[in-house]
Order: sequence, then structure tokens, then C-alpha cells
Amino acid sequence: MMFKISNLTYQYEKNKLALNNINMDFSKGNVIGVIGSNGSGKSTLFMNLMGILKPTSGEILFDEKKIKHDKKSLYNLRKDVGIVFQDPEKQIFYSMVYDDIAFALRNIGINEETIKERIHEALEAVNGIDFINRPIHFLSYGQKKRVAIASVIAMKNKIVLLDEPTAGLDPISTRLIIDIIKKLSKNNVKVIISSHDMNLIYDICDYTYILNKGNIVEEGLTEEVFINEDKIIDAGLELPWLVKVCKNMNFPIFKNERDLYKYWNEKIENVEFIRKKSIEKVT
Repeated sequence: MMFKISNLTYQYEKNKLALNNINMDFSKGNVIGVIGSNGSGKSTLFMNLMGILKPTSGEILFDEKKIKHDKKSLYNLRKDVGIVFQDPEKQIFYSMVYDDIAFALRNIGINEETIKERIHEALEAVNGIDFINRPIHFLSYGQKKRVAIASVIAMKNKIVLLDEPTAGLDPISTRLIIDIIKKLSKNNVKVIISSHDMNLIYDICDYTYILNKGNIVEEGLTEEVFINEDKIIDAGLELPWLVKVCKNMNFPIFKNERDLYKYWNEKIENVEFIRKKSIEKVT
């Protein structure tokens, strides 16, 4: 099951396009990034994908069928597609963690025994089983984000949309969210991420789209997209730290720290080898 967008335009008001005739194919990666500055159209795109907004023109295909906006069609769509908003408070409705995760499951008629199993599985997946019976208001911001993600995991969605998943989080919570995203992908869940965090996108996304003022200005394999510094800067963004280091030191562009360190160590070893040989020749 997959999204494909064809000539999608969304207009909030006369003469102002939030999305301008965009085309996207989410079969091109397992973890897909959608990046752009504030006002670029990322949130509008996500709300169109969920059927919260209806395109002004163009179409969105899900499982090769055009999305319809009647109640039954949207109900079926949201059984397969889940969204986690930037602010977890927007999707937490109950005072207790267990009841909040159970809410959507009960709405679709799942029995209580299965609900209990799914809630335990979902909280274990986000490393949050310890607060299964805790009041929501006792949780930190990062813990609330993990509860929101657990709610989506419990629904066993095929696709998960994450809007700024690491915004406002400390480094420890950020690493936990990254681990969760990687687990979802490993379990064959398609993850689509909207984020200002270029280091996050570069680390975990294998395909990336750049949105700039409602237009797709670049797309491709993530490491290739970030080579084009001019388009990144023009979109109001900045290069990931790893790309900056590689470019400024005239190194090949690496996708992760490990490969950069390996390259550097091999380079040092080669220099040391040449130095020793030179000394041997002199003596």
C-alpha cells in the first residue's frame, strides 16, 4: 500500500497556493523525508494525505485508488495510515496513558484482550512500558511524543506520517525517537517524516523531497539531495553537519559517522606508512 501524488494543488485563499502542482511517489524509499522551511507546504501536504484537507486540483492515490473524502473512505484510509502531529497534546484525549492508546482501537471495535496486547506491544516498541498506567499530565514532553507514536503503532498502520518528530526534544529523547523510526522501518512500516532537523533527515531517510513555497524543487536519494547546497540554502535550510565536514575537508560524502571515521583512520594510516618508508630510505 502506497501513496502517489499527481499534479496536486492546494489553495488556501485566492491567489495563494500552499501546494503548487506537485508530484510525489512514496514507493521510492522506506523512510522518506519531506523538508522545507516554515510555510513551505509540509503540514498542508500531510493534511491532504490524511484526507483532512481536500485538494483544489490533482489527485492523491492510495493503494492505486484515488482518495475519497466520504466518512467511510476516510475511516478505511486511517486504518492503514496514521499521523503523529508535532505537538502531542493535539492527539492525546484521555488522562491515562492506557486509555488514550486504547481509544482508537475501541473505536474500530477491537476486543479488550487484543487491545491490551497491542498496547503492551506498542509501549514496549517506544520504550514506554513503565508509564502504561500513569496519568498523561505526569509525563514529560518527550514521553508524550512516545505515547502519541505508540497510539499509531497499536493501530498497526502500514504508513506513518511523523510531523517534526524530534522538535523540542533533548538528545536522549531524540535518540529514542530515531530508534523507534528505525524499528518501524525494519517492521515494514513506511515512514514519512516532515522535519527541520537536517541531521535527522540525513541520518535515517533514504529518499528526500525538498519543498519550497509549495513547489517540489528537488528530490532523490538523501545523500544526493544534500550535495546541492544552493537548493538547500534557497529553501531556507542548512546542510547536515556530516555533509558540511565532508565538503569542507574535501572528503567523499558519507552517509554516516562510522564510514567517515573509517575513511579518516585509513587516510592517517596511509600517511604514517608513507612517512615511515621515507625515513627508512633516508637512513
